[in-house]
Amino acid sequence: MSSRNDLTGPIRVLHVDDEPDIVELTAEFLARHDDRLAVETATSGTEGLDRLREANFDCVISDYDMPGMDGLEFLDEVRQEYADLPFLLYTGKGSEEVASEAIARGVTDYLHKGSGTEQYQLLANRILNAVQQYRAIQRARNLERIRSVLRDVNQALVRAQTRDEIESRVCEIISEADPYRFAWIAGHDPDSTTVQPRAAAGIDEGYLDAIDVTIDESATGRGPTGRAIRTRELSVMQNIPESDEYEPWREDAIERGYQSSAAIPLVHDYTMYGVLNVYADRTYAFDDREKELLEELAEDIANAISHAETRSQQRRYERVIENLPIGVYRATPGRSGQILDANYALAEIYGAESPEEMIGREVADFYKDPEQRVALSQRLQDDGIVREVELRQETIAGDDIWVAVTGMRTGEDGDVYFDGIIRDITGRKERERQLRLFRNAVEASGHSIYFTEADGTIRYVNPTFEELTGYTADEAIGETPRILQSGEHGEEFYEEMWETILAGEVWRNELVNRSKSGDRYVVDQTVAPIQDDSGEIEYFVAVNTVITEQKKREQELAQSRARWRALFENSPDAITVHDGNGDIVEVNEQTVENLGYTREELCSMNVADLEVGHTRDELQEFWTNLGSEERVKVEGEHRRKDGSTFPVEVWVTKIEFENEERFIAHGRDITERKEYEQELEAQRDNLETLNQVLHHDVRNDLQLVTAYADLLIEECEDDGLKKYIATIRDSADHAVELTETTREIADVMLSTTQEERQVNLRAALDKEVSAVQSSYPDAAVTYDTAIPSVAIEATDMLSAVFRNLLTNAIQHNDKPLAEVTVSATEQDDVVTIRIADNGPGIPDDQKDAIFGKCERNLESAGTGMGLYLVETLVTSFGGDVWVEDNDPEGSVFVVELPTTR
Repeated sequence: MSSRNDLTGPIRVLHVDDEPDIVELTAEFLARHDDRLAVETATSGTEGLDRLREANFDCVISDYDMPGMDGLEFLDEVRQEYADLPFLLYTGKGSEEVASEAIARGVTDYLHKGSGTEQYQLLANRILNAVQQYRAIQRARNLERIRSVLRDVNQALVRAQTRDEIESRVCEIISEADPYRFAWIAGHDPDSTTVQPRAAAGIDEGYLDAIDVTIDESATGRGPTGRAIRTRELSVMQNIPESDEYEPWREDAIERGYQSSAAIPLVHDYTMYGVLNVYADRTYAFDDREKELLEELAEDIANAISHAETRSQQRRYERVIENLPIGVYRATPGRSGQILDANYALAEIYGAESPEEMIGREVADFYKDPEQRVALSQRLQDDGIVREVELRQETIAGDDIWVAVTGMRTGEDGDVYFDGIIRDITGRKERERQLRLFRNAVEASGHSIYFTEADGTIRYVNPTFEELTGYTADEAIGETPRILQSGEHGEEFYEEMWETILAGEVWRNELVNRSKSGDRYVVDQTVAPIQDDSGEIEYFVAVNTVITEQKKREQELAQSRARWRALFENSPDAITVHDGNGDIVEVNEQTVENLGYTREELCSMNVADLEVGHTRDELQEFWTNLGSEERVKVEGEHRRKDGSTFPVEVWVTKIEFENEERFIAHGRDITERKEYEQELEAQRDNLETLNQVLHHDVRNDLQLVTAYADLLIEECEDDGLKKYIATIRDSADHAVELTETTREIADVMLSTTQEERQVNLRAALDKEVSAVQSSYPDAAVTYDTAIPSVAIEATDMLSAVFRNLLTNAIQHNDKPLAEVTVSATEQDDVVTIRIADNGPGIPDDQKDAIFGKCERNLESAGTGMGLYLVETLVTSFGGDVWVEDNDPEGSVFVVELPTTR
């Protein structure tokens, strides 16, 4: 047993006795016997417990007979919190019974107080033996603990992938192992003396924020951390409360329960990756064996960090290569060469979806000129490297590109490869082309352009300058723009220009210049500074646009604006301009006159203030739904300033004006028109009544005439009289038909209630063809069953169109057998209906007038108004109707109507 190794460092002893003189005397003699014994005292068991909670002790000595709490009770309290702490009952009053009870309660040793000084030597020996045994047990436990920490850390090192994971997990594992309270890993910048925390775990409570640690020889650099970094060796502070070197951090450390600390450098292959700092809650927590194990642990951590950094660096390199804005590839040697590896940039340059799409392709496939590939391959074979060779190539899709190639011949594991770097220089080539284009454009520009040095000396002029000013390039270069001054502008004008451009800003203004011949002309001049890489102005460029004619036009435009303003003000319509919220921004004189407000009052109002019957939200919705440049008519009422209202018709147009939304409303007082419309409505009602009377009463009377005429013909035996009666009957039939046709025409002209809707063409034709076939069984009506079933925007009177055309084709037919054919076709949203007959046909000079004649033909059937009705209806439905010749004889009535599907 090596007692010296077990008893290194001071041995802190707590002596509890209610006699102050006794404890002082005992402390003195124990220190004389062995200077390692550091005795602290307490005069009661309660005070002793407080001292134990405040600091770490290696042994407790206690009297037995003490007031309040005797030695055995004090022993019970100590054992509840410190089960293994050496406890010696040192008493002058006791018995075998007390000794037995003390041993039963876990006392370490029992000793009677004697009268001589030899008792202190005996007591010291007992203390040393007890502490030696206690520390041996603790050391064994600590070794197992630190080995457990080593195992846990090594398992964590195997699983961790990054340096941050390693450092964080190491600190967590160490801080969770007793007696450690806190662990952190520090790094340092070689260019500074400051230590920076990288990871930490445990009872911190802001410790790292409260302290400063450096690696120099100053007070903040003499602690374990700074010393470990400087020396690259483990550094331990075994007694923080009493160490002068720990002065800068002592208060913060003790406040958090730190009693000792160790700093272990993390070094692998001569590279320091930081320092591991471990804090324990007791003094002298780090013995030699624990230090050795911590050093082993540090080596493992440093090795893991090194591997993690290598992996991270490799991943970074891979990511860098993968994400480089230049293409990188490896290919097999030879004139064709097969791509073995590629990054994303290479795939992007050649238009591939991914690097994988590039692998396996032959390098030669991308060369526009195969000979260039052969020459490049030969140079790589001969020289081993080529740099920045500019080549014209093509992408996978066949698009032309320019690239700069740097290639190397490399060997690896006995194989030879060509490694290449590709830069897409298509943009640069394009810029060079644009630069040439720019120079050509400047030369060919219709603007007068010249360059000057910073002092104003002209160094370049383009041909337009020569043409405009009359000065040749040789005459102008070396001069200053003063040669162009006309005297129109004062010195202040030019001083302001120079102040602006010398400040690095662009100057623009209009100038009146003078040519070499003395002619004046006006230019819009822009002068811009050109700076070098350091920001110094090297040149000025002046671009001059001749605006002599433009100035004349501007004057004319100003006059034109005045004329338009006069028209605006004197318009008979009330004109109001407002924004998207309805706020009025401008009105004309007629608006002021109509509404009784002043112009200023109106321009502070909203349209909703004048509108009757519509809320602001309703108006806002209307304006929002109005299309740009769309012109919409609305009717409503406006309120005058005096509260009276009047009807208005307003045309509203939405426009974009100077990047703002504006609405122009042309309003007109329609009071007189409304009164006229009311009168017209009353007249229409009267006409409707007359139409009803004609259709009902007259038709009924005529039907009676027809019926009695038929009876008279049957009973009359006089053929001459029968002929007269038949004429009466035909005239009555004609009058009945006339009332029907007149009624239909009146319905079209007078109806205000029948709205258009989608009417099925096939259904309308089916109905009328069936009716005609029933009414005229002797006629041959052929109906094409392939007629399309399309919708027409019309009214129910669409059937009247087909009814009149069908009856017209039969009644006006002079053949024994009237033949009628009905067909229809659809194309481009238009349906064409053709009703053909085999009748006598219509002369060419009557084809245009037949629909509007409205006269009765006494030699044939019909009223003469049916075709007028047809044209009226077809036109109202947005269509057209005309007549053509039928082949070989007869007529064809053609109707075109727009469809809605």
